[in-house]
Amino acid sequence: MNRSIPRWPVGVAALMAACLERPSAQPVERLNASFTTEIFNNGVDSVDLLFVVDNSNSMLAYQQRLGAQFRVLIEQLVDPPDDPATGQPSHPPVKSLHVGVVSSDLGTPGANVGSCNVSPDVGDDGLLNPVRSGRAMAAHRPWTTLPAGTRPARCADNPNQYPSFLTFDADSTDAAEFRDDFVCNAFLSTGGCGLEQQLESAYRALVVHNPREQAGNTDPNAGFVRPDAVLGIVVISDEEDGSVRDCRYAEAGQPCTDALSVYDLSQPGWGDDEDLNLRFYTYTPGSAQDPTWPIERYIDPRNPNRGFTSLKPGHPDRVVFAGIIGVPLQVPTRGAEVDWDRLLGTTPQGADAIEGDAAEGPFTMRPNRREPACPGSAMMPACRQEGTRFDAAAASCSNLGPARAWPSRRIAEVARRFDTIHQTGTVASICALDYAPALRQIVDRIGRSLGGRCLPRALPTVPSAPVAGETVRVSCVVRETLSAGSRCDAVHGRRPAERTTDGREVCLVDQVPVALGEAPPAGAHGFYYDTRPDPRNPSCVQRIAFTDGDSVPSGARAQVDCVALASEPPGGVSPPAR
Repeated sequence: MNRSIPRWPVGVAALMAACLERPSAQPVERLNASFTTEIFNNGVDSVDLLFVVDNSNSMLAYQQRLGAQFRVLIEQLVDPPDDPATGQPSHPPVKSLHVGVVSSDLGTPGANVGSCNVSPDVGDDGLLNPVRSGRAMAAHRPWTTLPAGTRPARCADNPNQYPSFLTFDADSTDAAEFRDDFVCNAFLSTGGCGLEQQLESAYRALVVHNPREQAGNTDPNAGFVRPDAVLGIVVISDEEDGSVRDCRYAEAGQPCTDALSVYDLSQPGWGDDEDLNLRFYTYTPGSAQDPTWPIERYIDPRNPNRGFTSLKPGHPDRVVFAGIIGVPLQVPTRGAEVDWDRLLGTTPQGADAIEGDAAEGPFTMRPNRREPACPGSAMMPACRQEGTRFDAAAASCSNLGPARAWPSRRIAEVARRFDTIHQTGTVASICALDYAPALRQIVDRIGRSLGGRCLPRALPTVPSAPVAGETVRVSCVVRETLSAGSRCDAVHGRRPAERTTDGREVCLVDQVPVALGEAPPAGAHGFYYDTRPDPRNPSCVQRIAFTDGDSVPSGARAQVDCVALASEPPGGVSPPAR
């Protein structure tokens, strides 16, 4: 159940008033269309983090870097740095963490392919803690593939050492020990399937399996996703996503054409026939040669109840998606944000995506670009290891050359959608030597989802062009469903509207007209449109707030309904408080 908040003392309610959620099913450009969302006045202080770790044979050094820098993530979530502009913490501190790991190995159903043939039908199946639960990992557990002393001393050579996911409590868990425990779980080493299914592994873990914290849930991943926590998905990989359509896992009501024959080199029609791996680089997205699931399976801008955002009904902005993946060392930015059009291009095919030369060598984010220094089938990478120097005459076409990563376009596209729609997506280069900046970016995106959400732009007001000091209202209605036995309280700006089928009262909350940029008048009760900077997030200057002492009571749930631009409030909007 979602937490609720008691009525707060004067002065506290204003600080804790939650920002109004962005319309869940619409992109930013359609913000003024009608929408409905739930209001939470409690600050979110819990995070569930899923790490999708590529454990193919090129990933050893990258996993080591992640483990070495993981402490940055914990430290900044639990003890957020101050915002230099305000001197206030940049986000509410996180009190509780769930951290889970899945591998990128889902096998190659219907075919036995190299490192994928240990458990070709399901691989590790998106099961949390694959060291313990993965069928494929059973054949190459870290202590059998890593030099002695590589793993922390706390790691035992025992697959049952840890539960499905780790739990961190800010008041009681030792941070250093937790970091070591994370490395014991996330340092999967190598030996996993080289045809990675990063997105589908996360989908298998979160959507096909049932990871929710629910009474009676007996799924192997049960208990990981809590209803009152932000969900973070972090992909660590140096290759493109190869999540192949397997109609055994088709969504109800969605068409599916099986593409498992892509794993069979004798089957024509899948692009490059000389290298199985290239079948995931040489196709045109959406064409007959594309064997992958559509991106909408993971995030659908028109349907927030699909894909990863389905885990947070009514609050898709509480899902954060990040990748430390195959993108250039210098990710293009616009101000402080990723410039997605430069990174990935403006078309699905990405023909105008970023491409260029760096000290480490030529790089690209365009699909089906061949390495100019390598005749034949080698692809041009998205990045090479930071600090190396490119030598076209060296053996850069083989695995003997400097470490490099190939364009992870599909993973980056998922992050792009999360960022464009909810401001909760980001990417960083896996070729960097220091992952601390990437982890700080992830903390920043999580911080945006903690303690409520702000509108990305102003709501239309009535009157639509107020003069200085004139009070305004917004075309919104707030309904509050009370707990059993509670009654609408006029003292706190509530009026009875109806009853639920089980007899609980539903109240309409009075709207208090407020001048833009000012506080509500003394003695008013209800909700109001707050355009003052949020003390915790000064960039938040538009939200639905409650007057002091009038926030959502314990056991109640509140919902806001807003309509498009209008010259007058729609029928049913609460009259001004008097």
